[in-house]
Amino acid sequence: MRVQEDSIVTENNQEVKIDESLDEFAKYYSGEIEPKVLITTKKKSTSRLTDFCQEFIGVIPNVEYYDRQNFSVTEIVEFCKKREYTDLIILSERNRKPDGMCIVHLPEGPTAHFKVSNTWNRKSIPGHGNPTGYNPELILQGFDTRLGQRMARMFMALFPQKPEFRGRCVVTMKNQRDFIFFRHHRYLFKDEGRKVVLQEVGPRMTLKLKSLQQGTFQGKNAQHEFMYQANMQVSRKKFFL
Repeated sequence: MRVQEDSIVTENNQEVKIDESLDEFAKYYSGEIEPKVLITTKKKSTSRLTDFCQEFIGVIPNVEYYDRQNFSVTEIVEFCKKREYTDLIILSERNRKPDGMCIVHLPEGPTAHFKVSNTWNRKSIPGHGNPTGYNPELILQGFDTRLGQRMARMFMALFPQKPEFRGRCVVTMKNQRDFIFFRHHRYLFKDEGRKVVLQEVGPRMTLKLKSLQQGTFQGKNAQHEFMYQANMQVSRKKFFL
């Protein structure tokens, strides 16, 4: 029942393949650039948000956590560029719960802003597993439009494109009705490989894209590729990702 859009990408769309071979993320898929990610929080964050940030150290390889202190986003971006970080993730909170996420792709952008909800840290997940330290396999599903595929490539560029299958670790990002469900699992083989059991590792969260802007966090002066507004949701059958 979804409203059909011209931006929905078909499997054999040559124009999209050419564009993606030249975009900001192409060198990550060829292995020319290895991801290096810095994660931090908004100013004056609580220990809950800090702990949630640090859980990503077990999910994204080559990620480092730094205390925000009183540095502005512009200063942090310049810090990351000088030290050759490829991405910056900034988490914010409201009422002591994670509320927003900003992903800045370096050195030239783009910058994506997300609403964060339904967060679970590792200890809150019943029967949770522990991180293995291996490069995870990636599963991205439901990113059907040009905007959706651009977001999927932005997510994938956070991870090395060399999954280590012996670690049996999977990171899933599933888009459903423009809500992106983030999960981190380990899979276990039973009955001599005839049965597979999933064990969630965490953290768990739901993301909703609020804006995608060109460049590296230019604030009100930024040029937006996408900006969500309340009047855009006039039909429950129309989706953007």
